[in-house]
Amino acid sequence: LTYKPAAIVYPTSKTDVSAVVKCASGSGIPVVARSGGHSYAAYGLGGRDGALVIDLSSMKSLSLDSSTHYLTSQTGNRLGDVAQYLWDNGKRALPHGTCPYVGTGGHASYGGFGLYSRTAGLLLDRIVSAEVVIANGTVLTASNTSHSDLFWALRGAAPSYGIVTAWTFNTLSAPSTLTNYWYTFSSSLSNTNAVSLIMAFQNFAASNPTKQLAALADIGVSNGHVSISFSGTYYGSKTDFTNAIQPLQSAFPANVGMKLTTKSRDWYTGLTDFTGSLSTSGPDIYDTFFAKSVVSSTAFSKTSVTNWVNYMIQQDKTWGSKLWWWVQIDMYGGAISQVAETATAYAHRSDTLNFQFYGGTPDDGKDPWVGQGGIDFMNGLVSSLVANPTGACESPLPPPCELRRNC
Repeated sequence: LTYKPAAIVYPTSKTDVSAVVKCASGSGIPVVARSGGHSYAAYGLGGRDGALVIDLSSMKSLSLDSSTHYLTSQTGNRLGDVAQYLWDNGKRALPHGTCPYVGTGGHASYGGFGLYSRTAGLLLDRIVSAEVVIANGTVLTASNTSHSDLFWALRGAAPSYGIVTAWTFNTLSAPSTLTNYWYTFSSSLSNTNAVSLIMAFQNFAASNPTKQLAALADIGVSNGHVSISFSGTYYGSKTDFTNAIQPLQSAFPANVGMKLTTKSRDWYTGLTDFTGSLSTSGPDIYDTFFAKSVVSSTAFSKTSVTNWVNYMIQQDKTWGSKLWWWVQIDMYGGAISQVAETATAYAHRSDTLNFQFYGGTPDDGKDPWVGQGGIDFMNGLVSSLVANPTGACESPLPPPCELRRNC
């Protein structure tokens, strides 16, 4: 999606943001904030032509209170900036996604899911206050004790209510020990075994296992066979991980070539196993893609998953050489579901599974999009699993449209 803004401004303070909002409001020009620019529907450019874009990339102040351990972060910061700063300043941590270039403005606004979320909640659950510019240009500080109704709305739907220029988070002491793990399987899985593995993962997630365990499934097709891997983090020792993962592993069918790799890590190394470098000093990765997502509070039926696997195998014969496509399933629940549905504007506390469907063009996304047929294939990838999805979209809005890797 390509839109042409009326202008792009680069404020360096909340006062600048306020002045721009007042100017645009007085002129009848729609205003949008851009923190990281990762909106799949290009809402960082307004989602249409003619918007005034307030790019927050020059607002990157970070400060950590040594007594309260509260972090105040302007919304020009990316996830990588925040994670690195917290580690360097007392080995602190927050739950958040694993793409370093994702902006903290939108990520915290709409949820902020990551590997640590089943243990420590969503990123928005760690917010204690927000500095926000509302539609008339007024700068407010919203919290549980000041403008509490606005504070409620900002945690789940912030861009509908104002431009957050800084978040204050209650940080955590980074876990001293964690266990990262990876399950891989045969490259020649039968469709029946592929279905069994996907059902095992879904049913395990639906059982709401211990909140110390994060898990995700990566699914695609390679050489005419479904390819599946499971991975994640257990926030504790390898011994405890083995006990926690046993119900999932015991549900794997026989003779699927299972291989388990584990690594005992500290917080920083464990995080970068999945993120890569946290540095955001260089340009972000370019990609041309189409993406959707669906969330569910229950496992999909074996019949639905069988139909889905059959669709993948058949359609990959046409689209496997034209698109780099994959599906990822994230396990929700844990600490996320332990917060009351009405505590914030985030409306998906009861969901246990998030399916992400992604199709990018070859040459690392530098090739042009493949036309309507590619969109039809990706839509079919969703509808072959769930005929009438009630929670599907093409942008990282609140789940079902917020991706963990997001990017």
